Amino acid sequence: MPEPAASALNALSPDPIPDLLVLFMTLLTIFSRRRRSVFTAGTDSVRADTWRPATEFKPALAWSVTASVAGVFAAAGLAPTLAATLVGLVSAFMAGIRLKSGMAVLKDRAALAGSALELISCRVFARRLLRARRDMARKGDTETFAPVWFGRGFDWGPEHAQKLYELSKIDVERLIPHRNICRRLTGTAPKDPRTVGLAAIDGLESRKKDIWVSEKTLEGGTLIVGTTQAGKGVLLTSLVTQAILRGEAVIVIDPKMSSRLKNAVTAAAKLANRSDPLFFHPNDREGIRINPLTHFERPSEIASRLTAVMTDSGPFTSFAWSAVNVVVNLLVHVGRTPSIAGIESVLTGDFEDLLLEAVELDCGPDLFDTLVSEVKLKGKKGREGVLVLLDKARDREALSEATLKGAATYAHDPVHFSKITASLMPVLAMLTSGALRQTLSPADDDAEAMSLSEIIAQRKILYVCLNSLPDPTVAGAIGSLLLADLASCAGERYNDTSIARTTVSLFVDECSNVINRSLIEILNKGAESGLRTTCAMQTVADLAARLGSTDEARMALGNFNSLVSLRTKDRLTQEFVAETFGRTYIANTAATLTSASDTAHPGHFTAGASRQITASREEIIPCDVLGKLPNCEFFASLAGGRLVKGRTPILIADEDLVSG
Repeated sequence: MPEPAASALNALSPDPIPDLLVLFMTLLTIFSRRRRSVFTAGTDSVRADTWRPATEFKPALAWSVTASVAGVFAAAGLAPTLAATLVGLVSAFMAGIRLKSGMAVLKDRAALAGSALELISCRVFARRLLRARRDMARKGDTETFAPVWFGRGFDWGPEHAQKLYELSKIDVERLIPHRNICRRLTGTAPKDPRTVGLAAIDGLESRKKDIWVSEKTLEGGTLIVGTTQAGKGVLLTSLVTQAILRGEAVIVIDPKMSSRLKNAVTAAAKLANRSDPLFFHPNDREGIRINPLTHFERPSEIASRLTAVMTDSGPFTSFAWSAVNVVVNLLVHVGRTPSIAGIESVLTGDFEDLLLEAVELDCGPDLFDTLVSEVKLKGKKGREGVLVLLDKARDREALSEATLKGAATYAHDPVHFSKITASLMPVLAMLTSGALRQTLSPADDDAEAMSLSEIIAQRKILYVCLNSLPDPTVAGAIGSLLLADLASCAGERYNDTSIARTTVSLFVDECSNVINRSLIEILNKGAESGLRTTCAMQTVADLAARLGSTDEARMALGNFNSLVSLRTKDRLTQEFVAETFGRTYIANTAATLTSASDTAHPGHFTAGASRQITASREEIIPCDVLGKLPNCEFFASLAGGRLVKGRTPILIADEDLVSG
């Protein structure tokens, strides 16, 4: 029998109540031992009880033996029945407390093994979301808190930063129990140590929960950063699926055509009983066709869109802008819908026909026929005759402003005009070559053609593949034009109160391939028109290369209210993420031991010990930790300053759903 318990039984008097009270107070003192403080600036913060052996198991065994012996004494009549029974009950209680405490320590250590990647079908995922919405409806919170699921994890606080700092001082593998024990204690399969990433990051908190955020959080723009194969597509797939299940209009711009994302979009549409998604591919004549020049308030917007994709800059860009502006004004004036192919045709040979059509519209059929007859009577032919006709129409003040500007452009020296617009022609040729002439410049009567405003009004799902792998230049140009058209559409929804502002979820993967001023404007002002934008990219350097400088990249990044960071190896990106997440105080301890002998008095010596605790302000998530995250694990700073550590499962589209 353990000595403390035996002494207590032997010392019991015939009246056991006072002795039992003393024993109970002693046990209460042992039980009330202080746990680790959650405050990182205190002295207890450097003593991490989590990273220690589970010493509670030995006292638990001792208390269990005491309880058993007390039971035997009571049954055999070797001690007063009441006293022995009370001692046995108290000992059993203390054994349970110690066992529970030891299991908690062991469970915390088992969590350091991490969790294997979780696979979940779209159908199961949809049921989970539906169950959450029902719970919200039961609580009456559906209007104020529409849930969006980011995964499972925990809120990251200063105590986790302190734990992470302490964990860096020791060998983590020595703390982790056997894999079978980890599986039983945590309820999940531990992470395979051969896979990428440090599992202990997710194990700093053993109590995980679902990460739900308000749907309003997405209105400020969400940025997902992560290196290749870190899990950007997995998280993006989860958010796209939820948007489809919510019944929103969804536009997905995918430069590289992810099969997982495309299959998940199709499966989610079937689960939500929505119409099949619309697919756009630059080289697919069978898919949907979109004219990216449909929406504009002023014709000059189209000129700005086309010249924005030019690689050259300087005075020739201004000349090209002016030429496109004149052509678009003429097309609008005569009632044609501007298209890339139409503009290219006018600038390469059809300018004269378009100009004469505008003159006929301004003058009327009778006057126009008269002017043509007069020019023919004088024997003027070709370009010279057209110039004379324009002069006569101008003298009669019959021409509109658009036609007058077109006439001035037509009067320009043709050779010089072709030279100053030469920088524009490769862009137009690039966007009208092959199948692009049909997919980007559909005819007005094309049944397969749809505008973005029609897609949004009908709450359709649009999946845009830019096919950037073989030709990133064309993909970037198409993406920029579509985003510019969407920005104009958003402006129209914002200014026209008669248009219903239904929610539109825009998802842009690899946004560094397509980002432009229009996307920045959507992030800045799109929420007022119902647009919620989520972008994914790999590094800040990619964004800087696209926009021209790091300052421009940071300006664009400042428009995102929420930041989700998966594993990233780029130092510039790590610094940006760590800066966004903020700092906290980390406690440090330093111990000093001194000893000295006295030569004058043999055997005499002096000794001293000192302990100093300091706190320094450090990044709450260090940069190097961002490079050690396992696949599909992330840190997120959500709108409002909430910092979380999470892990998202991989959505698997059921084959029967995809194939129909």
